[in-house]
Amino acid sequence: MAPRRKFAFLSITIALLMLVAACASDSSTDAGGGGGTTSAPAATGPAPGVTDDSIKIGITYVDTDALVKSGLSFKLGDHKATYTALIDDINAKGGINGRKLEPVFAPIDPTSTAPAEAACVKLTEDDKVFMVTGFFLADAVLCPVAQHDTAVTGGEMTPARLAQAKAPWITWTPDTDQPEAVIKAYNDAGKLNGKVAVFSDARDSDVLNDHVLPVLKDLGIEPVDQGAVDAPADDTAAVNNQVKLLAQRFESNGADTILLVGPSASEYATNMQDDTSYRPKLLFLDILGGQSFSTNSSTTDLSILEGSMAGGSYGPNSARYAEPEMQKCIATLQAAGLDVPAPGPSDDPGNQPYQAAFQACPDMALLTAWIQAAGKDLNYGTLGSASDGLKVAIPGDPNVRTYGPPPAADGNPTAYLFSWDPSKKDFVIAQN
Repeated sequence: MAPRRKFAFLSITIALLMLVAACASDSSTDAGGGGGTTSAPAATGPAPGVTDDSIKIGITYVDTDALVKSGLSFKLGDHKATYTALIDDINAKGGINGRKLEPVFAPIDPTSTAPAEAACVKLTEDDKVFMVTGFFLADAVLCPVAQHDTAVTGGEMTPARLAQAKAPWITWTPDTDQPEAVIKAYNDAGKLNGKVAVFSDARDSDVLNDHVLPVLKDLGIEPVDQGAVDAPADDTAAVNNQVKLLAQRFESNGADTILLVGPSASEYATNMQDDTSYRPKLLFLDILGGQSFSTNSSTTDLSILEGSMAGGSYGPNSARYAEPEMQKCIATLQAAGLDVPAPGPSDDPGNQPYQAAFQACPDMALLTAWIQAAGKDLNYGTLGSASDGLKVAIPGDPNVRTYGPPPAADGNPTAYLFSWDPSKKDFVIAQN
């Protein structure tokens, strides 16, 4: 894969990771649809950035200016203005338990790890914020929550990262047990009745071994074959060769259905789109895999997706945008003078100006509900206790999340199934 294409794929993935959205849609006495003002258990602990009348919040976001300098034109909306509008609305209604939110912003260049590290140090050591929310790319979330003992809302949660966390952490992004829920949904829908093969990239080996294969075994499903690509992502010739060899093996073993693991599963469709001789049913365990293929400018043949399905969070983008609670959040932004256009068909995958709202709204909904539930005696002790049993309506997802100890630290979001719609060139929801 050429360097420019690598950057493009990375940036598209970043945008796709910000698909679900929500917002704090009421006053400080009801943030998030279920947290309310219930008393949190008595607890103690650190309380950086908390005074009698304020709470300092660190906010990271994708620095689109840095992407432009790298030769990429991505329009993801004005993140700083979006967070500011939501925080201003919360503060105008009295804040959270009488405390106003004080934001501290830190833009992140996603093409390098250095800016994320620098932003983390600034927010945790210099600004001493109570909590960090916003954009975290992979292991970047460990800097605040593990290395600097600072609470986090959001980020990609895995058992390995959770094991290192030294401060309270919950997220609205589905954690690594969602593939299990997707597989069960496929099974309930009768989509795994044929001969199943499993395809993955070595990058997703933990998900494959810890979640995918065990749940298949529990369901009594024995794959006829499984294989993983371990060639370097930038060695396109080697990746193509490995994918085609695996496909030949799957075909010889009679596989009529392929489970594709993780966002990197797009490699299968990318490298097999020119081979019409073998077209098994493709079942993506992560909708990002299917979407990163279907929206990639280098894709030449979408027919490989005919009959395919994908699993993931509620969507597509147009459905998230239209969801009633999401619309409340967007109304708040529009009242502040921000333009949040609805998602629509576009030949430019980088033109997604609604993504700022899709990131900020869920962040602020969950953060507000969590701090609200912790009560007036706010510290990491009360915050940690408040997450157990916390119910939060994440607009953009019709089902209320219920939080608790891991693996419920992501609120156990519902896994939805999507069918490929050739006329819309997109995955559309198939069942709840």
